[in-house]
Amino acid sequence: RTSMTEERIQKLSSIGFVWDSHEAKWAQMFQELLMYKERHGNCNVRAKYPPNPQLGLWVVRQRVLRRELGVKRSPAFLKRMKMLDSIGFQW
Repeated sequence: RTSMTEERIQKLSSIGFVWDSHEAKWAQMFQELLMYKERHGNCNVRAKYPPNPQLGLWVVRQRVLRRELGVKRSPAFLKRMKMLDSIGFQW
């Protein structure tokens, strides 16, 4: 629950306020992975990828999360896995 008025929420939303920074960051990295795939024809980003070190680490993290979470995956993570699967991501 928030003490913010609906009007304030609408004003912030209208100027592009990011309500979920984690989701926004994940979406940004997914877009970067799509650009990588467009250039290289695959999603096999090396962990130490000099042109974009953050992308390499993000790809590794996705694999680790999938392995660590096992059956405890949240609906949000399952959605992300499906998105990655849809572009040929290799786990």
